[in-house]
Amino acid sequence: MRSRAGLAFPLHSTGIGKALLAALPADEVRGILRRSGTPAVTPHTIDDPDELLRHLAEIAHRGHAVGNEENELSTRCIGATVYDYRDTPIGGINISSMAFERDEQRVRVLAPLVVGAAREISRAVGHR
Repeated sequence: MRSRAGLAFPLHSTGIGKALLAALPADEVRGILRRSGTPAVTPHTIDDPDELLRHLAEIAHRGHAVGNEENELSTRCIGATVYDYRDTPIGGINISSMAFERDEQRVRVLAPLVVGAAREISRAVGHR
């Protein structure tokens, strides 16, 4: 996997980025997407802003995002948002692996663990 600490990737193409976008008001997301665009990083990237907004609404309802080979082929990730004491998204937590190691059943098992870890970190920085 090419992801390393300090590298930057488009928010709309990663699990952690989509989790962060899903935690923001829709108007703010639209502004971010207008400024940054939604370029296709892989053939799986959601590059249509309206489709992405619908996808983000599902993520917000579910509480976690899944990156399905949208930033790097053969890589799947699960991301969840970290909030501060003001209920403001300040970051996130993400796990990544080769896609063949994370089928949908495994994602269903791991997603609550990722969300739980994000909640613990949020509580540690004052979120209720």
